Amino acid sequence: MSIKQSIQKILIQEDLNFLLTNRIPRNTLTRFIGWFSQIENPLIAHISIKIWQFFSALDLSEAKSSQFKSMHACFTRELKPGARPINQDLNTLNSPCDAIIGAFGQVKDGQIFQAKG
Repeated sequence: MSIKQSIQKILIQEDLNFLLTNRIPRNTLTRFIGWFSQIENPLIAHISIKIWQFFSALDLSEAKSSQFKSMHACFTRELKPGARPINQDLNTLNSPCDAIIGAFGQVKDGQIFQAKG
């Protein structure tokens, strides 16, 4: 088993994942990552994206470009035409991004309450 596989095996454990993501001050972390991701430096962008790929299933094969001026540019990358066809089935949820659902709730009268703290 590789080091990457070992780390990923540990990180996918729900109890550990919950502990790590619920003990970090999210507002502070969100602001920091937002600021950091917009630094336009090829070396910082390259290293940051490689680290992100190490800990996630980031697939850049669908990207129109393979070079990014910042981590933010990678997060908001344009995809190759036809890379992700939209499922037209009304019973299907299409997501406009690569993401993990962290919470969900019932839609009542066309509204839903969401909060990120």
